[in-house]
Formats: sequence, structure tokens, C-alpha cells
Amino acid sequence: MKKIVVMLLSGCVCLSVGAVAQEQKTLSKNIQAGAVAPLAQSNYLSVDDRAGITWFDAQGKRKAHLAASAELLDVRENVEVNYNNKLTPFDVAATVLLPEQQAALIALDKTGKKIIVLARLPIPAFKIENLCLSRDTANNLSLYLLDERGTAEHWLVLDANGNQQIKKLRSLPIAPNSKSCSVDDAGEHLLIAEESIGVWAYGASVESSPGRRVVDMSAPFGRLSEAAELVSAVPGGLLVFDGEQKKLHAYRTDKLELINSIAVNDIDEAEHLAARYDPATQQITAVLFDEGKKQHHEVVIPWGHAHTLAQKKSALAISSVTADAQTHVMARFGDAADDPAIWVNKHNPQQSRVIGTNKQQGLFVYDLQGKEVQHFNTGKLNNVDVRYGIPVGQQQLDIAVATNRDDNSLAIYTIDPATGNLNFSGSVKTNLEEIYGFCMYQSPASANAPVKTYAIPNAKSGEFQQIELTATIDKKKAISWKGKVVRRFFVKSQPEGCVADDQHQRLFIGEEDVALWTLGADANASPLPQLVLAAGDTLVADVEGVGVYAGKEKSYVVVSSQGNNTFVVMDALPPFNVRGIVRIDLDAANNIDGVSETDGLEVSSVNFGGAFSEGLLVVQDGHKVMPEAPQNFKYVAWKKIREALQLE
Repeated sequence: MKKIVVMLLSGCVCLSVGAVAQEQKTLSKNIQAGAVAPLAQSNYLSVDDRAGITWFDAQGKRKAHLAASAELLDVRENVEVNYNNKLTPFDVAATVLLPEQQAALIALDKTGKKIIVLARLPIPAFKIENLCLSRDTANNLSLYLLDERGTAEHWLVLDANGNQQIKKLRSLPIAPNSKSCSVDDAGEHLLIAEESIGVWAYGASVESSPGRRVVDMSAPFGRLSEAAELVSAVPGGLLVFDGEQKKLHAYRTDKLELINSIAVNDIDEAEHLAARYDPATQQITAVLFDEGKKQHHEVVIPWGHAHTLAQKKSALAISSVTADAQTHVMARFGDAADDPAIWVNKHNPQQSRVIGTNKQQGLFVYDLQGKEVQHFNTGKLNNVDVRYGIPVGQQQLDIAVATNRDDNSLAIYTIDPATGNLNFSGSVKTNLEEIYGFCMYQSPASANAPVKTYAIPNAKSGEFQQIELTATIDKKKAISWKGKVVRRFFVKSQPEGCVADDQHQRLFIGEEDVALWTLGADANASPLPQLVLAAGDTLVADVEGVGVYAGKEKSYVVVSSQGNNTFVVMDALPPFNVRGIVRIDLDAANNIDGVSETDGLEVSSVNFGGAFSEGLLVVQDGHKVMPEAPQNFKYVAWKKIREALQLE
């Protein structure tokens, strides 16, 4: 039987579940403020419209004070801040300065024993209902400001290098009359309490797509009353105080499930909740402010779940890189940009081209700086690939081929080898229904057979067709393209991503909800796919874009793990060992946002010069922020990925 001990001593409730009861401690009567947050070593930070901003020690003595009227409070400890040209660890807090209603970032200088105002945000056009800090996996610090009319503004305040970067990232639609918020950094959840309704979980990352999930609802749809309006996140979890039930509910955010409820009966009118997790003791310290009694209540809760979560995360470590360039955005918002290909200018690699599809419009062509140089309004093109030296009459042409969902055909473009300019050349009909993904393959030349070029489209049904492409040219130099189906193979559900490793005559194909598969690329190879990596904790469905980095010594497969906005890198030869996982995070200093919900990608090992001397990864970005804009493509130097994953 679990032993629950509750002790009330001058406004302190200490609770232990299944453990020895906590030592008696009392919050000093000196701590009179509207909001109090617990800190390390039993210190506290308080803000108040009359008493100002105060830092207290464990005995309730002032360590530092700032005479600034303030309300609302959230804290992150041990944040690296570039202060006076020196990277210094501070405890950093966000609050709202009065009467201006201006959100501000403050820091506790432990060496100088003072409170510093680091930054002030622009004064919003709305009253700030509440605020909460968020520290992402790359250590960027951002701040959410709630507008009770149904919007949260998301602002970057410190970048990953500790520099002040006051930039609006996005506006997030939330429930109207949202009363409080808190971010579980470990689980990347933004938790928001909606008045009289319940508690919701949103994606906290700036790259999160719109949408929410229920944590708990008010009765009769859930366990809460209509007075559950205070939330505070802890690693891997959430505390919700229900003022009518006078209970503090603890939830796991990985499964969004209730795991404990603690009665806190000596509360009349709770106004603020803040919590801190101590990894040394694996306990949560939560502080509730009772407006009616002007008392602060403290609750201590065992929380071994955070330790378990940290162990799981360390086993699936994700490395962080940033993009080096990005393309112009698409013309309008919506699901548009999809799949890129890289055409290499063999005479001048720095003049190579990135070719990307817009599945609402056509084909777009960019230089290596991301500038749009061409576009074609040739239909709803989904996936694209390129190959070189296709014989057409007495000449050899480079081509780009894309799947056209308007008529289930292959749209073909020739590429001028000198300038990189594309020209629409024609199309080849297929008998696929709902044509979708695509890649190309060229067989090696031999004494008995010339190089053959194959288009390999797939359909939502799971069917792949391997189509041999040939071309003829008439006296007027008009090119006619023909396609002959030489092989069919299948997966059981919807595919899309596809790439050919021409060097090793192997195909890699993605079945979105299931796995990455491989099979021989030659027309007479077995049509039975073999498993490379199943969808799960490492490769998180949807399995999307896939590319092959053909290095001089080693080749790697890169695949988009869309479900957690990462990219899995593995050996391109059996046993296909996973070499690591990378996430593309925002680069605030260069105004390049991170990458999320990637559909297509392409990678090349060619020396393109400059940052791309070891090659280039191009990925589609499903959400463009900083500023908010339509989708585009991001370029990442392979050198960054090699160094992050310690590749050969």
C-alpha cells in the first residue's frame, strides 16, 4: 500500500508517494508576491505588482531585488547567455512589466547577486493573459505570449549561442479564453488550459504543425472541473491544479495520461502554479499561490518518470545541424513544395541547379544560393529526378523527369549542359492510377549492352513500374519520348520516396507507414523488396524522401523521418547500419528557420565549392517560419552532417 504524507506548515504542503516523507520546510512570510517559482537550493524568484521582482534564499532572505512592478512568471535554469561578450550560465525568467504590459527577459546573476533585465519584447496590441518559456533541443530559448482571444505569439529571445534575438517566429491559433500555459521541453509539448473546457497539448517546436490533442477535459467528458485553469510542465509531464476539486493532477505527456492526483485542501483561491524538477532527488517541487489567504503552498512529488524518459532519449540521440541556404518561397501558402533533385553542372559545379516540384503548380529551378531562375506551370508535379547522357539521335541529353498527377504521366525536361536551363520536352503516359512518387535509374554500360535509362514511378496503391525511356528526334529536331514497362513490383500500402543507387544497382523505396525497403535495380532483378529499416522509434512514420550520398569511400542512405522531423542516415550497403539521426534546427543569426514535415529530399557528394565542398543535402520544408511564409527548400552542407555523426 502506498504511503501518502501531507504536512501543512505555514503555507507549505510537502507530499511523498511511496517514499520517505519530505523534511519540514516553511515558505517565509517575507515572500509576499503574486507569482513565485522554485529554484535550485530551495531558492525562490517572485514577481509582484507592488513588491517588484525579488530573489530569495532558502530562509526567505532577499538575495537581490529589482524595483519593477511585474506580473506573470516562468523560469528556465542554467541558460547560457552571451553577457558582456562572455558566455555565462544564468537562471533566466520571463515576466510582464507593468504598467506597460511589456514582456521582458530577466536573469539571475549568481556571481554578482543581482537581477538583470536582459531584453524587452515589443509591446503587443493585446493584453498578455499569460506567458511561458520554451527551450528547444538546439538550446534556442523562446517565449509564448497568450492572447485570450485565441492566439499565441511565439517569439525567439535567445539563440543557441546565447545571443539575444528578439524575433517573432509565428502566430499559433489556440483556444479562446486560454488562462495559462507551460512547455514540457523534454516532450516538446505546449500545454494550455482553456477556461471551463480542459487542457490541450500543442507542438511546442516552432516547426510544429497546427493542431492539438486533449490532455484532460472538464466533466462529463473528463476528470476535471471547470475550475482547472493552472498548469505547469515538468520533464515528460504536466501538473494541473483544479480549484474546485482542490487537487493537483500529474500527467505523463508522452502518453497524455493521468498518473497521480494529490489533494491540497488548504487552498481557497489559487492564482499561480510553478514547478521545478530536481534530477538529483527525482522529485518535483510545486508552488501554489493562494490569493485569498496570501499564502504560498509547496508540494513535493516523486517523479522518476523524468529519469526514465532521459534514459530513453539518450539511447536515441539526435544531432543538430543548421541549413546554409534556402530557396525562394512558393507563391502561396498550403501544401505545395514537395520533392527536389540536384542537377550537377559537370563543367562548373558551382553553377549546378536544384530542381523542385510544386504539386499545385509545376516545376521550379534554383541556383545554389536558393534564387529562383526558372519555373514551369506544367501541372501538379509530385516527385522529380535527373539523369545524364540520354542518347537522342546523335546527341546526348541530360533530363529531369517528374510525375504529373493531373494525367498520371511523366513530364520530361531537357537540361542545357552549359547553362543549366530547362526546357519542357514532352511527356510519357502511364497506366498507373494516382501516380505519386518517383526516381530514376541508369544501368551500367557493358560490352553487350549500352546504358539504359529507367523511370520508376509509383502509385498510391503500392504499385511500382520500371519504365525504359527512349527518345527519337525528327528532321525538325522535335523529340518524341517513349516508355516501355519492363518490370512491376509492389508494397502493400502507400509508397512515395524512391532512389536508385546506380553504383551498386540497388533501389531504396519508402512505404510511408511501414518501412524503408530495398531491391535490385536491374530490370531482371527480383521484384521482392527486402527490409532495410522498419518504422518505429528510429525511423518515425511517415517514411518520406530518400536519397543516396555516393561518397568516394562510403555511401550513405538519407531518409526523411517525417513523424519526428528528423533525417536518418545509414550505410548504403548491407547490413544497412544506422549511423545517426539529425535534425535541421533554426539559425537565428542568419534568419534561416529549421525544417519540419519533410516530404522529398536529395543529396549529392559532388564538390560544389564553398560550404558545399563535401556535398549538399536539399530538403523540402513543410513549415516556413521566421517570418511565416509559404513552403520552400533548405540546403545543408554535408560537412555538417559528417561532423555531427562522425561519418567517414
